[in-house]
Amino acid sequence: MANLFGVNYTAQDPVGAGDTTGTVPAAVDVAEWGGRVRVCYDSFTASGATGASDVLYLGKVPANATLLYGVLQHDNSNTNTTYAITVGATTVRAAATATKDIAHIFGEVIGGTKTTTLSDVKITLGTAALADTKKIKCMILYTVD
Repeated sequence: MANLFGVNYTAQDPVGAGDTTGTVPAAVDVAEWGGRVRVCYDSFTASGATGASDVLYLGKVPANATLLYGVLQHDNSNTNTTYAITVGATTVRAAATATKDIAHIFGEVIGGTKTTTLSDVKITLGTAALADTKKIKCMILYTVD
């Protein structure tokens, strides 16, 4: 059995990771080692039906944040509606349907991606509308310090 070490573990503790050359421990980005998890949470309730391709702006993530994952939930009765989510210019959930009243976790592809500027969280509705009085909730978890 071998002991294998991650990049930040090795940078933080080179001796513990088996380095015998005297490498000095490096300062690891606090957003990746010992940082606090923060959340950007927002919701939207339709007042009248929305249109296909409408864009909902649901919060902002600060510059230099390390994205972890997100959660999407809705009570829309229209099962054909797709939900695409972006943070800034980064797609964190490709357009896809989402089952009503179930929390959908997304972000395994973008975990560890950093924002470079203050970034809007946007949901683009596709193929069908959000029905009147229906709600979308979205949260993005990230570290920044």
